[in-house]
Amino acid sequence: MTNKNNNDSLEETLARITAAINAGHYNDAFRLYSEVFSLWPEYLSPATSVPLTKSQATHIHNVGNLARRDLFVKTQSIGSSDRIKRAVAIFCGAEQKQFDKALQSPSFLYVPNLPSAPFSDVNSVKGLNAYVAALSEYKGVFISRLSQANEPYIHDTGDVPNTKEWAQLALKWNSLHLMKGGELTKHGRQLPEEIKALFDSPILAHCPVHAPEVVISVLQPNTKIPPHFGISNIKWTLHIPLIINDKSYLNVANEKVFWREGKTAILFDDSYQHSAENGADTARAVLIMDVWNPHLTLDERADITQFISAYSEWSSQYGALATLDKRLYA
Repeated sequence: MTNKNNNDSLEETLARITAAINAGHYNDAFRLYSEVFSLWPEYLSPATSVPLTKSQATHIHNVGNLARRDLFVKTQSIGSSDRIKRAVAIFCGAEQKQFDKALQSPSFLYVPNLPSAPFSDVNSVKGLNAYVAALSEYKGVFISRLSQANEPYIHDTGDVPNTKEWAQLALKWNSLHLMKGGELTKHGRQLPEEIKALFDSPILAHCPVHAPEVVISVLQPNTKIPPHFGISNIKWTLHIPLIINDKSYLNVANEKVFWREGKTAILFDDSYQHSAENGADTARAVLIMDVWNPHLTLDERADITQFISAYSEWSSQYGALATLDKRLYA
């Protein structure tokens, strides 16, 4: 509970915010909202069981918009192409998000008018076929790490439904991260130098802290991964087989691709709705990596890396404010 003096101070601060907004001094208003969130967090982020007053709902709406505006002001100059500039605007809420491909809905960063397909041939990415061959030389090394793959993988797939099906999957879909956000993990640092050198390849979507991820994924026998969406269309997902069977498959935008002996890799865009199943009585294990969408130019990749860096710095300070108004649209 706040005392009377704090209540008076809150009211005075809210009055100053209203005056700043009415005068068009949005940066001042946002700075004051940051103070309110620091001193009286329960006002802007009350428990969901607490009904909102009309004034409180207005302020929550305002702080969300001003937070996204602050990010847009700081990043709107980023972009060597129209589609990257639009991606920044869409991310910050300055432009409406409209997906241009059926069953595509990335949850984080979306670049419009970026060519893609649910599945793509490995040869569609320059140098990727040779890269897969080079990594495949070390399959034995990756397979020797399978006993260490005991992290629940669903915690790294983004927001997933709070259902019994997903909760049970956490026990049957395990992983071992070798790289996260472009940084080698403890397990990654223990790999042979030749493998670590391959992880430095420009084919991988290097845009820390967002990507790349390199992970060994183990799907237990007779297990299904429900349909879900990845976080961005800037990168494609590469699966290299470690232990496979012909009863395991990927389903991307209602297209199924089964594993079979001799198949060196599967490349797909996980920003489309996708799912997987291992219908065999043995586990299925693959090496998963993030590679750049090859239709992004080098300048656009640099733009994305710059934006992710700026966003991460901003988010550490103000990210929580940008999502306070979610409850108003639930």
